[in-house]
Amino acid sequence: MTDMNASPGVFAGEIARTSPFECEDVFWGYKVRSRRGVPFSVIFGQALCFFFGVCLVTASLGIWVLPSLFFDSGIGIMRIGAATLMGAAGIYLLWFASRGTLAELHVDTRQKEIREVVCNRSGKPTTVASYAFDEIGGIFMEHDQETDLTHLLLGYRDTNQTIAVARGSDAQLLPLRDRLARDLLGAEVLAGTEVA
Repeated sequence: MTDMNASPGVFAGEIARTSPFECEDVFWGYKVRSRRGVPFSVIFGQALCFFFGVCLVTASLGIWVLPSLFFDSGIGIMRIGAATLMGAAGIYLLWFASRGTLAELHVDTRQKEIREVVCNRSGKPTTVASYAFDEIGGIFMEHDQETDLTHLLLGYRDTNQTIAVARGSDAQLLPLRDRLARDLLGAEVLAGTEVA
């Protein structure tokens, strides 16, 4: 339990330590990523894709090296086509299985853009979407009654499309919301207000 009479720095450190997301400062800006574990369904799906990808690539290689491949004139061309299709499907499944499982948001203050990124198992990032700072129309906090958590969202232009940043309690999200408001909109905000 956090001591409310402690200094603001200690209280802020405790909030950051227990938050369901983390911010990592890097030389070009900062990254916001969830600390939630990967859902079992995603892990199972990627394991299944890996298994079937290996099976398809192995079967494709088996068809290519069969001795009868080059002796059957009409069927040989069909085998080449089938092996190519199975190999391509297997490679795609292996690529999907090697992708990361959780998205993170990169706020690049040098290039003035926000990137939604998924990192693969070796740490190589794949950009899913990118938005310029001037495409952000506002920063909103919406409370979810079911989970009793607040979602920090960025509004895309003047549309209903939103970009999810993080979720947590109001106390955990307010410092991040204020930092985003300064960086993206150049605005100073007061606690408890929405930035639009």
